[in-house]
Amino acid sequence: MTVGNINDAPLELNALGIKDMRLTMPELQTRITYHYRQDVLRQLYRILGSADFIGNPVGLFTNVSSGVADIFYEPFHGVVMHGNKELGIGIAKGAASFLKKTVFGLSDSMTKFTSSVGKGLSAATFDSEYQARRRMAQRRNKPRHAIYGVAAGGEAFASSVTSAMEGVLMKPIEGAESEGALGFFKGVGKGLVGVVTKPVIGVFDLAANVSEGIRNTTTVFDNPDRERTRLPRHVPADGVLRPYSSREALGQYWMKDVNNGAYRQEAYVAHIYSMGDDNVVLLTASRVLSFQSKNLRLDWELPFTDVQGVTVEDTGIRFAHKAGKENDKFAFIPDKSTQSWFFGHVASVVKAFNAKKRMDV
Repeated sequence: MTVGNINDAPLELNALGIKDMRLTMPELQTRITYHYRQDVLRQLYRILGSADFIGNPVGLFTNVSSGVADIFYEPFHGVVMHGNKELGIGIAKGAASFLKKTVFGLSDSMTKFTSSVGKGLSAATFDSEYQARRRMAQRRNKPRHAIYGVAAGGEAFASSVTSAMEGVLMKPIEGAESEGALGFFKGVGKGLVGVVTKPVIGVFDLAANVSEGIRNTTTVFDNPDRERTRLPRHVPADGVLRPYSSREALGQYWMKDVNNGAYRQEAYVAHIYSMGDDNVVLLTASRVLSFQSKNLRLDWELPFTDVQGVTVEDTGIRFAHKAGKENDKFAFIPDKSTQSWFFGHVASVVKAFNAKKRMDV
């Protein structure tokens, strides 16, 4: 997880030109393969030098060298285009560009290194729930500037320390509930590992957020209109583009993140949200999910392949399981109009699912 991140490795492959060619096809293929393989091997240092775990030194060199070039280019450009009167402005522009690109390069290198180490250490905690919360926080709290980076870093550090303290107490209990005595001792081990590694991860996340905030401060005015202002549009399975729905966009966003992205490839259909207990019941084209929206922790899931029947009751909708009543799932929906709306979507999906199943058979 730490070594695998490589960003912007600038490979430049030379063209292969052969004049007066008289070769068999296998010989030509061998010549082409050899040419490009040698080209890649000669530039292998660029791939390795672009790895995050060593701070992407190739990217750092590219940024700093570009800034050094601007020190000479901007004054020269000013003199050529406008005469000696623009020399002072050109020198100022060159110095500003050098400072900006140097700060960007150093902070970017620091961000990549600390993020990579933090990511690798998080895998060593063996705590999937903590890893999912950390990934979600990183996606939602991208530092746009230095001040926001300090705030986001402090929050990440506090979250890691809190998780470490909770893990010492809760992991043995959770392990005992799921696997008995063996699970208890596994939980003790996870808790002890977490109490050491999670605060260290918090320190690296703090440094990563602060350096990312500094990096983004240098470009905050470069692309002022490129920040996303709404969630990605939901496009139904029929491919027909309809007016934007913030509700459907939010449901799709939840579906792609819940349970560590296990249902990312599913087709979102509808969802209901209970603000009182933070519960979401979400319908896809092949299953029903129930989870908590704050931490996207899955409560239960039921594929339609296991559904015996669907019935409306006084306080919600019951999904009867083929394995028996003890495995039934219940979606609590006290409001009758919401109940009817969601049941209509379920009926449509089940009908389409059964039709597809008959066609496959």
